[in-house]
Amino acid sequence: MEGAAPSIAWDARLYGANSAHHRSFDDGFLSTLEVFPTSDILDVGCGTGDLAARLAELTPRGSVVGIDSSASMIGEAKRRHPAATFVECAAQDITQELGSFELVVSTAVLHWIPEAMHPEVLRRIHDVLRPGGVFRAEFGGFGQIARARRILDEEAAAMGLTVTPPWYFPAPEPYKQLLVAAGFSDTESWAALRHQRRAVPDEDSLRGWLRSQVSIAYEASMTEPDAAVFRQRVESRAVTELRRDDGTYDQDYIRLDLLAVVDAASQPV
Repeated sequence: MEGAAPSIAWDARLYGANSAHHRSFDDGFLSTLEVFPTSDILDVGCGTGDLAARLAELTPRGSVVGIDSSASMIGEAKRRHPAATFVECAAQDITQELGSFELVVSTAVLHWIPEAMHPEVLRRIHDVLRPGGVFRAEFGGFGQIARARRILDEEAAAMGLTVTPPWYFPAPEPYKQLLVAAGFSDTESWAALRHQRRAVPDEDSLRGWLRSQVSIAYEASMTEPDAAVFRQRVESRAVTELRRDDGTYDQDYIRLDLLAVVDAASQPV
């Protein structure tokens, strides 16, 4: 597909061991959802399946389908949550074969999809939602992890490497317009930036965070020898430059938080 980025080599077990900072925000996210025992829900970019499994507990007479483009992530999700339903499928490949849903959720995922793909992804999400259905998501927004990204950019440039990471960290208003263009309600949909402090308590946690979900965005387009050198250079700087006065390496996250609604009068496509 046009705008495709190099494939990210996800290590699901490494990611799962370093994703507690995401899980610590799950309760807050779940509290914003209207979920019923009969709800049918799609989790886009389910990762290791923890959020999808929690949603499944809330919908005993409904269904929850978790999808992810990474075979490693889907395999780990099935291992962790054998009673849940997980399917290897990229967001840009969503079709009605997955089902129709009252709610689509996505956390910490959509910034990994290149900007050029977002209109198609949003259209596909819209088309699997029933009339009156809701798309609820949060992902990296404008200004996300700026200090860490500066180190990554500078070290790639110092090595003479031309790297275009797949990340897309949009501002709210342009993204709201993408939602409307995909068919979501202009009056009922919204997008906003949320500032968060994510816990990265020590040097080992910082290295795990970088290796599992940050440096890999750049390493995907590198040779393995270059990636190994790049990783070492980034981590050497990060353990010094990203240390806070309180001794932690907590990261400043800026999330794009959104809710998009399908017009109740819409007819299924």
